[in-house]
Amino acid sequence: MIDKSTIHEYFDLYNLSGNPIHGDIRYIRSLQEKPVIIICHSFMAFKDWGFFPIVAQRFAEAGFVTMTFNFSMNGVKGDNDRITEFDLFERNTFSQEVQDVGTVVDAVWNGQIGAGVIDRSKIILLGHSRGGAVAILQASNDGRIKAVVSWSAIGTFERWTIHQKSLWRKLGYLPLAKDSTASPLRLGIDLLNDFETNHAKLDLEIAADRIRVPWLIVHGKTDVTVLYHEAENLYKASNKSTTELMLLDKVGHLYNASTKDEDNYQTLDIIFDKTLNWIHSNIK
Repeated sequence: MIDKSTIHEYFDLYNLSGNPIHGDIRYIRSLQEKPVIIICHSFMAFKDWGFFPIVAQRFAEAGFVTMTFNFSMNGVKGDNDRITEFDLFERNTFSQEVQDVGTVVDAVWNGQIGAGVIDRSKIILLGHSRGGAVAILQASNDGRIKAVVSWSAIGTFERWTIHQKSLWRKLGYLPLAKDSTASPLRLGIDLLNDFETNHAKLDLEIAADRIRVPWLIVHGKTDVTVLYHEAENLYKASNKSTTELMLLDKVGHLYNASTKDEDNYQTLDIIFDKTLNWIHSNIK
């Protein structure tokens, strides 16, 4: 008799810069290797924030191997539930996050993680918000990725005014709150330099045009953090024969799922079910 309970293990990797990437892997033991869903968390979040563990658990119960991980410079140490390494957070860049997800994919591909459990011919990326953008960039350049799902993904990294960039240059950082005692988090100058130096590489519409694998774009029409027009722009730039745009009425950026108390995960359930059905239809 095969044990149907979910196995939950942890892993540690090191990226090309020597920074640690700490993550979780979940699956139900079976005699068959399973497709893997690598989940990329959003900006100012982490692998154990809000709905990410819930989603990982549900996909594992549905027959997938799931991997959640902290981007190496997201400021969260180990399995902590908050950002505490403010200097590390400040030095993070978009390119670093793309490198991090590439490190995770490498570990799956070479059998460092999930050997005998993961079917490495079926690697799926799923990302939320900025994590969705990172997943798009990786999928556009990595032939090992067989499908990508972006939930409420940003459609551009260009999110600051000329005045903000001027202040950023002057201070050497951009505060995320007017009152530093309320939040000490700030964006370092490395992030702005990365965006300006690698603008073409970080252009999400160019990346969208390169994706040739099945791609599901999910976005809420009442998302005020990332307007759904950004999803429409990604779809316009994409290969329509392999991309599906799913716009959902009365759905915001966090799907009422930052905690269970918001709507008992009812909105998240809808998004999960639609995503699961799409994956089953596109990954045989």
